[in-house]
Amino acid sequence: MTRRRRRPAPARRPTRRRRPPPYDRDEVLARWSGCAYCDGPAEELDHVLPLARGGRDTADNVVAACRTCNASKYTHTLACWALSKGSATPCACDS
Repeated sequence: MTRRRRRPAPARRPTRRRRPPPYDRDEVLARWSGCAYCDGPAEELDHVLPLARGGRDTADNVVAACRTCNASKYTHTLACWALSKGSATPCACDS
């Protein structure tokens, strides 16, 4: 019986180090009295222009949001999310 040689493991790419955000989470939550979208209790931070849509991880692009609004906004722009919120038609940025 012949033994197969094991292939060498592929070289690992170096992990990209994430820089800490240029804002403090507690300061952002304190700056807003509640959710920026519905005035409910804010528990999370939301990027107004999502990182997936080219937004920056900066203090002026981050607002306090409740879990419900943050989850429903997902990667939508604010304008697209607001227009489709009360509508049955899908958001234009989904296509």
